[in-house]
Amino acid sequence: MDTSAPCKFVRTKVGERIGELCKEKRLSQSKLSAMISMDRSHLNQLIGGKSNVTLDVLVKIADGLDVPLTELFFGLGDVPPHQLVEYDGTEGARATQARERS
Repeated sequence: MDTSAPCKFVRTKVGERIGELCKEKRLSQSKLSAMISMDRSHLNQLIGGKSNVTLDVLVKIADGLDVPLTELFFGLGDVPPHQLVEYDGTEGARATQARERS
């Protein structure tokens, strides 16, 4: 099973969520990165969905934002990872998923 699309989708959505939470908390990326001892450019890449993230870093980010860890995954729905791209509703993803099931 090819997991590249679901992994990219999750990275993007988690990064977007971290960015949303920073805005809600009125925290700049610079301030959050300083709070959690992370390089600002690395945090920027995570928020942009361009870099993979470890569970340790997610824990630090959740602590820095003062939110439950699960809050970082808000909006991903209750579907298995391989169905996430289909859950997103993109036509190309749906067609790819349908071909894989056939």
